[in-house]
Amino acid sequence: SLVRIPRDARTWRQRVSAAMGVVASTRALGDFASEDFDVARFEAALAAWCKPYALECSRPFLTKWYNEKRLETAGSTQLIEAPEASVCFALYSVPGFLDIVADHFRRVRASSADGSGPTGPCVDSTTDEILGRLRADIAPALDAFVVNTDEGPPYYHVQTVGDVAAVDQHLEAEHITGEDAATWREELGDALEASRDPKMWGTDPATLRKIFGVNIHPVWGGWYAYRALVILRGVRAECLPRPATLSFLPQEDARRILKEYNLRHQECRWRDLTAHGHPPERRYTTDEFFFFTETSPKKRVRWLELRTARWPAEAGGPFRAPCLSR
Repeated sequence: SLVRIPRDARTWRQRVSAAMGVVASTRALGDFASEDFDVARFEAALAAWCKPYALECSRPFLTKWYNEKRLETAGSTQLIEAPEASVCFALYSVPGFLDIVADHFRRVRASSADGSGPTGPCVDSTTDEILGRLRADIAPALDAFVVNTDEGPPYYHVQTVGDVAAVDQHLEAEHITGEDAATWREELGDALEASRDPKMWGTDPATLRKIFGVNIHPVWGGWYAYRALVILRGVRAECLPRPATLSFLPQEDARRILKEYNLRHQECRWRDLTAHGHPPERRYTTDEFFFFTETSPKKRVRWLELRTARWPAEAGGPFRAPCLSR
């Protein structure tokens, strides 16, 4: 299929911004054909489609970029089975997504015969409903494969997706530089080995000392979560410009984030872009903080029961997702 790629001096983001203003409000996802496919305009339309669901989409990336990175870093695992030049997008949730989950829970519970909620995990059930609508809205000619990245098979490595799509910066312990970098890694490894319970982690010293990597968004920090992958198997874009890998974190914050992520993950201080704080509107609310860090499915369901029970008394509830009820 022919793909229209911008060739002027404007940046890709400028092209998408222009498309957002001119196209996204008037052109539906179903209006795009595989022939003469305009990648920037489709990205703009997809971003506009996602916004009411508290979702954002990545810039486009190619199957080839992701698969090459996986082969480089992990061997032939979690590869995308699609033509090399297929156009892909990642979808990720941002603050506000919990209202979408609660709205979904309330409607499913109200429509079920026994008054029960979703049969599976509430967040996945919400994502699946949204993705079902997305599949229906994308033109069949694009042969879209839309998958919830929290479910499977197939399984995909979202940190690799974020890296090749230039959504976020991937941090690993080896990215720490400076004369004391080796000492810093050694001391963090010592702290991890002392804090990790062998009953959970085993007794292998390498596992007990392992420093896990994390991705950080330039706007949201760590206050976001990957939800889906969209692979347009009917579209080819061999000439799509590949973005540069993001690298925006100062070493001081890179060290802090890796340390907090590994030692005190549940406190979520690693999610803030700086040690001095993070814009409140770009963080989870207190409800989202406790809900998304809660590991008990039953407690999550109970929270949703309590939260949605208050909505009728609040003039319809605080959520802002009328499209979920369409």
